[in-house]
Amino acid sequence: MRAVNLIPSESRSGPTPGAGRSGGGAYAVLAILGGLAILALLYGIAHHQVSSRRAQAASLTARAQSAQAEVAQLAPYTSFAALRQQRLQAVSDLVDARFDWAHAFHELGRVLPRDAAIASLDGTVGPTSTSAASTPSTSGGSSSSSAASAASAAAGAAGVTATSATPPGSVPTFTLSGCATSQQEVALTLQRLRLIDGVSGVALQSSTKSGGGGAASSAAGKCESNDPAFTVQITFDPLPSSSTISSTAKLTSQKGAGR
Repeated sequence: MRAVNLIPSESRSGPTPGAGRSGGGAYAVLAILGGLAILALLYGIAHHQVSSRRAQAASLTARAQSAQAEVAQLAPYTSFAALRQQRLQAVSDLVDARFDWAHAFHELGRVLPRDAAIASLDGTVGPTSTSAASTPSTSGGSSSSSAASAASAAAGAAGVTATSATPPGSVPTFTLSGCATSQQEVALTLQRLRLIDGVSGVALQSSTKSGGGGAASSAAGKCESNDPAFTVQITFDPLPSSSTISSTAKLTSQKGAGR
């Protein structure tokens, strides 16, 4: 006999062709859902980064605006500092260009012989040695430094441009009248005067005995009997020019920066 399966075909166990196809579609749906989840995660991360960067940019912008406001408030101080530097430079140029009267008098007292005395001293500063005589002189050993100080003060009140009573290139001169014990002492005085720092020339204008006439009459009246009265003109080197002063100041600043 042949066995006959009496169970209906719908109730029989085992995979059916329709069930296999539905199982593959479920995996595909799960894969799509997983991809969408990954994309959503990446989008969330990117959105968070963009928001964070925007917040940082807004903070930096606010800080920049605050710094610009502080700079605007400090602008007057910057201008004042620049003005101060310009005035310091103007004063420095005046100091470098001036004639050092104190040093010249110190040198004169250092080299003057013991047996020679000064009766009068006139100091002048002119643009050239030939025009020095036309420049108003100061008697009795006084100098033009007070005029230079007044000019500097007036220039400082007016602005940063300053002028000097001893401009660059001018030639200082001394006209010296005095007494000596002998003509040999007068000659020694001429030699000693040439040792003064910065002297370019010493010229004897007159040397006469007491009671003589001429240019030495005023000095001779103050000398003792038979002592010669002499008059000497001392010419110093021209004061440095503006270009020399600028190059010297530049070299000094470079050395200071090197230290």
